[in-house]
Amino acid sequence: MQIIPYILERAASLFPNRVVKGPDNTVTYSEMAERVKKAANYLRSIGVDKGSVVAVADWNTVRFMELHYAVGRIGAVIYPVNIRLPPQQIKYTLDFAEVDYLFLSRDFTGLSKLSEAEIVSLDNYENEIMRFDALEDIYSKPDDPYSILFTSGTTGLPKAIRYPHWKVLMGALSIAHQLSLYNTPAKLGSEDVMFPFIPMFHLWAWGSIFIAPYIGAKLVLDRFEPGRAVEIIEKEGVTWINAVPTMIDMLLAAGGKFSGLKAIIGGSPLTSGLAARIRDAGIKFSMIYGGTDMLATSISILTDHTGLDDIREVTHPVPFVEVKIVGRDGSEVGVGELGEIWVRAPWLPEGYYKDVERTKSAFTDDGWFITGDIGLLTEDGGLKVLDRVKDAIKSGGEWIPSSTLETLISEVEGVEVVAVLPKPDEKWGERPIAVIKGEVNKDDVISYLERMVDQGVIAKWWIPDDIIFVDEMPLTSTGKINKLELRNRLNL
Repeated sequence: MQIIPYILERAASLFPNRVVKGPDNTVTYSEMAERVKKAANYLRSIGVDKGSVVAVADWNTVRFMELHYAVGRIGAVIYPVNIRLPPQQIKYTLDFAEVDYLFLSRDFTGLSKLSEAEIVSLDNYENEIMRFDALEDIYSKPDDPYSILFTSGTTGLPKAIRYPHWKVLMGALSIAHQLSLYNTPAKLGSEDVMFPFIPMFHLWAWGSIFIAPYIGAKLVLDRFEPGRAVEIIEKEGVTWINAVPTMIDMLLAAGGKFSGLKAIIGGSPLTSGLAARIRDAGIKFSMIYGGTDMLATSISILTDHTGLDDIREVTHPVPFVEVKIVGRDGSEVGVGELGEIWVRAPWLPEGYYKDVERTKSAFTDDGWFITGDIGLLTEDGGLKVLDRVKDAIKSGGEWIPSSTLETLISEVEGVEVVAVLPKPDEKWGERPIAVIKGEVNKDDVISYLERMVDQGVIAKWWIPDDIIFVDEMPLTSTGKINKLELRNRLNL
């Protein structure tokens, strides 16, 4: 049995007429299963073999999804290129991954200058695969490498992770099971129409290209553009999306009717202001926590202790994930106490690919991944992620979670986007400052935070020492606010 291709074969039998629709093609699962076999034969004809590294630079398209399965059928390794990285970092990743073949769609032909790999145009993909008969599987073991990914590289060169077949599958199915089996606002089932906003280069669209055929849902693929997304949602009857908060913000700004739409949101904290706008638009949402170096970790569900008002902040570990909070002294802390989040799961990677030193600093001998995030556990085992260790403000030896201040400031009328950053301080070590995009008065922000102090929501010493206004916020390749770039711009 081929683990990754099996998902599509099963979908072809159970849901033969359910479709995958992209900007380049529309096919049923039955048709895609046969097309993947032809694509695998095409890949073999140009020299791709077991162990070859195949990089693909494309938008979310049907052919890109098919290549994920075709590469899996012949035991090659796929690298979905993060086309949002700067050119120098893309070149680094292509070299580091030792790419043998670089498949490029028309919009990314310029990347051919960055690699010594054999360049293959995707413009003729359709004609090429249809020239071939179906190829029988080349047997791959569950532990054979399937895909290589890179972190977004905001604090240096991107780190590489190489995942085998079974870990990719388990990571994706953990999302499917949490969303299908438990009481959660972003419930997901075979009757849904999925439209992932997340690009395939980011954890295979958060596993969507595996989850959709696994549960038999219709899948819509396209590049995320706010206006076009509104059109697709209405035209295709989309019921389920995934996105980072900035994407949701842009979608709401584009207008449209979203009542009944479900969303799973992650990548960065969701401010209370944006959460209120999402609910006002009629969108039901759940939060997800995870990353390139740990896959899915937790998704918000409703429990006896966690209600709809808590969903924005609390997620719960997916099946087979363990989470613990470790204090500054290296010991595990109790419920409600702040510390660094450690995660253990069957699908964690062995470490960073070809990077012994960074592996030693992030992965323990007994299987824990040290996330670099600050958080706490709730009574029902839920997880509150408050900040990145590197983003938390360390003032007078105490942590100030920037995400807490960001969500409060976002509630002030006129604030569009906010980032709270640490500023070096001779007396306290660091002090918070707020950077805001929007039409708002500085005094109004301070007054609101002072009211939060009076209500016991935050401590008085948490109030930012300064507020800076900007016209635009720099974003990472995955749509998060790039705090490192923002600090550089402000000389902090």
